[in-house]
Amino acid sequence: MDRTVKNILKKKYEKGLSLLEALISTAIVGIGFVAVFQIVNYTTSSINVSAERTKMNYIISMVAEDLIGYNTSLVGVNPKTTEIQIDQYRRPTENGVVSTVKKYPQLFVDTEYKIDSCDSNKDRFKKFASNSALYDNDPEKSAAHNKKVRMERIISQDRYLKCIGASDPGDSEDIKSLQVFKICNDTAIGCNHNPGYTDHVYDEVYIGRMQINTNNGKKKKILYFQADYIYRE
Repeated sequence: MDRTVKNILKKKYEKGLSLLEALISTAIVGIGFVAVFQIVNYTTSSINVSAERTKMNYIISMVAEDLIGYNTSLVGVNPKTTEIQIDQYRRPTENGVVSTVKKYPQLFVDTEYKIDSCDSNKDRFKKFASNSALYDNDPEKSAAHNKKVRMERIISQDRYLKCIGASDPGDSEDIKSLQVFKICNDTAIGCNHNPGYTDHVYDEVYIGRMQINTNNGKKKKILYFQADYIYRE
């Protein structure tokens, strides 16, 4: 038999991939791609959550450090003209008389600063002036005013922390709050530490509480810290 005919017959009876085998191979390859895509999606989500938690920790630390570092800064006064000073007991006084002007941590004692809404549809790069200054460039404003403005613009706006909340902004659990608790009262004898005993706590201690929830409340960070203190005479 001619060699050419033999080659033709050989190729004719060579076994190749059937349609079923091709479909199975495609399915196996597809399953592999799906697994890879799921891993990539999970990794991206984990990186995003981790980044938000890192920023959340930084913001909470920033607020606490501002309250501690500027606990002698006065609220609502002109630093250029005010005659109010902090005395040896860490009280604001004017001409030897205790002033009613509040120090920065005392601003949050009676009123909790809380942001409990989340605008998830907001484009933070267009609709909100994310490039606006964090401080008010007004030399007649105190440091306490500038720190309060910066804190408000950071935690009340979709500027740094992403708003991963509910479809309805009012149902979001992304809460940001700051409150200061005064541990002692203003009576002449101070706080009665143990009723019936003569020992008293005369110092005023201010404890701050900062909380931030992200990822619709699934990730939470709470920090308690001593914001200020005032000695009793």
